[in-house]
Amino acid sequence: MKLLIARSNFYSYSETFIDQQIKQLSPETVLYEGWQPTRIYGGGSIYPFPLHILMVRGTLRNLFPTVYQKIYTYFLSRFLVRQKIDFLLANYGPLGMRIFLACQNAHVPFAVHFHGFDASETNTINQYGPLYQTVLPQAKAVIVVSEVMKSNIEKICGPIATIHVIPYGVDLEKFKPAQTTTESKKPNEKITSATVQGSFKLVAVGRFTAKKAPILTIKSFEILLKSFPTATLTMIGDGELWEDAKMYIQHQGLERQVIFMGQQSPEVILQTLQRSDAFIQHSVLTPSGDSEGTPNSILEASACGLPIISTLHAGIPEAVLHGKTGLLVKEHDVEGMGQALIQLATNPLICKKMGSEARKHMLAHYELAQQAQKLKNLF
Repeated sequence: MKLLIARSNFYSYSETFIDQQIKQLSPETVLYEGWQPTRIYGGGSIYPFPLHILMVRGTLRNLFPTVYQKIYTYFLSRFLVRQKIDFLLANYGPLGMRIFLACQNAHVPFAVHFHGFDASETNTINQYGPLYQTVLPQAKAVIVVSEVMKSNIEKICGPIATIHVIPYGVDLEKFKPAQTTTESKKPNEKITSATVQGSFKLVAVGRFTAKKAPILTIKSFEILLKSFPTATLTMIGDGELWEDAKMYIQHQGLERQVIFMGQQSPEVILQTLQRSDAFIQHSVLTPSGDSEGTPNSILEASACGLPIISTLHAGIPEAVLHGKTGLLVKEHDVEGMGQALIQLATNPLICKKMGSEARKHMLAHYELAQQAQKLKNLF
């Protein structure tokens, strides 16, 4: 099968799930650049001169959006035919709505893969919801990453026979617990809360954005500090709320306990996860309706054998089994999350057992090649 994958960005550190998708599915071609992708991985464009010039197509798109969509449909359709594409996978709902006419004209079946905001955010649904109702029943497959996301789509469109819940996968060969050493604990030494009181290390990985509520994460950590004053929270990522979070920890005098690392490579993220005791993320539904899908960072932390402290939000309760692989609280329940942190810090054996169960859960249901094979079989 000659597969084409369409995505909005050439690369985004917060979209590793799409990078993994491309690596696992080995498409014939990848298109990128916004909701009307035209640029080809490896160089080139679906457009001839002068439309391949960014300024030209940007001007057309902004001044004459309806005309530009017709131009885009024509050239994408021509590209699909010339490249003899058998199937097109569109990442994100809005992108799927932009490419479906070209697919129909070229007689190329297509699938639309939803990832989060595109199934819940109010402005997106207001703009694209009517198209979802028309287009998604015509897709060969509609792919969502959680049962909650499936419910969101079907609230808009009604039941769809071709909708499939396929969670993201995680590379379990790469993301795994650190190798243990023989010098860690004497055979008859008991593990007590005092053992970890000076070294309980929390980690959070993700964009500093509203749906990840970084300040609520920090506030929950402050509750832990009352009982474990030398605990630390390492936060990896950047985003529009990074400065707000930085100002908050300065105001609270938490510069020594909360470490901001900024955006980091996958290798640094892995090393930080392996040096940590637990993973924290306070995901929430924003006032605009923006939501997670299933956070990839939670899957990676679970694969590294960390218990997860998070919220009852989107696909998280499917990835994190409350009381078994982590602890989940209601959105905005800062006190509850703080108490969950104290529970784990006070009970290292439970903390370790939950981490072990988290990895087992990933092995059983979220292994990368296994999830990719589900997509291959579907296509």
